[in-house]
Formats: sequence, structure tokens, C-alpha cells
Amino acid sequence: MSGLQRRAAGPSPAALRIVAIGGGTGLPVVLEGLKRTLSMAGPGEADRLTAIVTPSDDGGSSGRLRRAYGVMPPGDVRNCLLALADGDGLMRGLFRFRFGGQGDLAGHSLGNLILTALSLAAGSFSDAVEQAGRILSVRGRVLPATLEPVALEAELQDGRRVRGETAIVGSGGRIRRLGLDPAGCRLPAPAREAIERADLVVLGPGSLYTSLMAPLLVGGLAEAVADSGARVVLVMNLMTERGETPGFSGADHVREIRRHVPRMPLHAVLLNNQPLPLAALERYQAEVAEPVDADVRGIEAQGCRAVLRGLLADSPKIRHDPRALAAALIEIACIGRCSGGVLAAAGV
Repeated sequence: MSGLQRRAAGPSPAALRIVAIGGGTGLPVVLEGLKRTLSMAGPGEADRLTAIVTPSDDGGSSGRLRRAYGVMPPGDVRNCLLALADGDGLMRGLFRFRFGGQGDLAGHSLGNLILTALSLAAGSFSDAVEQAGRILSVRGRVLPATLEPVALEAELQDGRRVRGETAIVGSGGRIRRLGLDPAGCRLPAPAREAIERADLVVLGPGSLYTSLMAPLLVGGLAEAVADSGARVVLVMNLMTERGETPGFSGADHVREIRRHVPRMPLHAVLLNNQPLPLAALERYQAEVAEPVDADVRGIEAQGCRAVLRGLLADSPKIRHDPRALAAALIEIACIGRCSGGVLAAAGV
């Protein structure tokens, strides 16, 4: 049965196929929650949960390995593999291990080094990711948004042009236009096929431009989502981010996605309605970060449904709770497109 046929019949949690797109620290939270919630025990079940990962990281360990060996950036892929891992705890620990000190390995993640070695040995980053997935016994799949070396390029409001994620975030300017170089990079066939079969496509949470917009700009991705007929939900960030979204409301996030990727459908925006802890907020203020104002009216005016839920993790940091996030996403996937704008916390 095709994705469109399943959706016409009404998707059930036991058969949902979900694609999550993004990177950074947000996408692994989505994957961790969905891995726990979806049943993927049987043969052929792994493709029910697929991560499509941002391709343009050029900072930290990933950036150093890109420059030294010409490989695809492994860091975001590694984090997603770990979020889906269900195997040996020792191997998970090794993939998480990061070298300290002052030597050549200082700052490198061992998982990044393993992915780089697998990529060089196999001659293919996609094969390396698949092999790493087997090592970690992942439940689900992790796919790069493109297999071509790409860089983010931004035109800022003051007219400057900046190349590379790290330089863009550190530029201190508002982004007028974002793009990928080369502009003709394409979505690989496995990622396109996963989207075609999806019942739900999840965008974010994560840094708007560098974690989320980067994969959305890959050629063919937005078109594949639009053609799939899947329901598309944006998980709204809890806090604004210095260097990317200072002062942005929820409606501003939606507006930027529509402006840069007009083919991308967006049916719902998932927002936290749980109070944020004051002690944590004071720490974030030092980083020039503030809670994202939902601006429900502004979201609805752009044709999206606002879904309000308690999504906050019990953590010293302001983070989404994986289980609450997964429960809300599955609810959105399974509820029909009923009338009304806001799905309130009490129900539909």
C-alpha cells in the first residue's frame, strides 16, 4: 500500500512512516522519542523512521575532517545514529567519546573518526553511515540530505556575503537570503523514496538557518515532500538563537521557511505551552537568547495550524522532552485534518 493510500485510509500508530529533517541537537531529540514510541521490531520495519540530516556543517571536529580528508561532515549524522542506537552500550560510549588535551586528536569525536574511516575505506559516505548503523544496531535509518560537498552561503541585510555555517553564525548580521553552493546539489534516491512513503514529515527543532534550512534547500527535497502528500509539522524552537534568530517569533520562523523554500508545505506548527523555569532563563539571557514568542495568530495567518502542548524536559537546560514530543507528533499524524485553528492542550 502506498503512502497516499495509507493516508486515505487513515494512518494508525502501528503503521506510521515518519521522516524527520534537520540536524544539530534538535533532530536527535525527535529521533530518540520516536524510537521509543514507534514499534519497529519486525523485518522491514526500520524504514518507518528516517532521519534526513543537514549536509553543510563546517565547524568543530566535522569541519576539521572535511578539510583534511574531503569527507562529508560526520557530526550530525553521528548524533542521529546515537539517538537511534539500540545495541551494545560499549559501542555507543565509543561513538560518544571525545578526545581532550592539546594533541592532534584534541576535540575530535571518536564517532566522527570512525565514520570518516568507514567512508574512506568504503569510498562512499552513504555506505559508511549504513555500516555504522549496523555497528550501533540502530532502529530506523539515517540518510544525508545530499552526498555532494556543499557550503552554506548567506547574503546579509547589510549587503555582506558570507560563506560557511560558522562564519554565518559569527557574522552578527541578519540574513536576507540563504543558499547552498553548489546550488544544483540533489537529494539522493533513498532519501527521496523515504519521503514519498512518509505519512508525517517533521521539521526541526534546531537552528533555523544552519540546521533546518540547509537540508530544505537541497534540490528536490521540497518537491518530494510536496508530492508525497504527507502531513508536515514544524517543531518550534523553545528559545531564540544568537547569530540566527534574535527577536524571532514563531510566525517569523514560518515566514522564513516559506520565503526560502516556497514549495515546502507546512500544515502544523508544534509549540510548547509549558512555563519555562526562571533560573534557566536567566542563564540563557547571558547568551542573548529569549523564549520564542509563539504568535499563534501570525502562524495561523500563514495557513498553518498551531498545536499547543507541554513539551519541556525536566533538565537544567531548556530542552524538549523526547517522549512528550513523540506523543504530540504521533497525535498530529493520526488526527484527521479537522476544522479549527489551534489544537489546545485539552484535546482537539
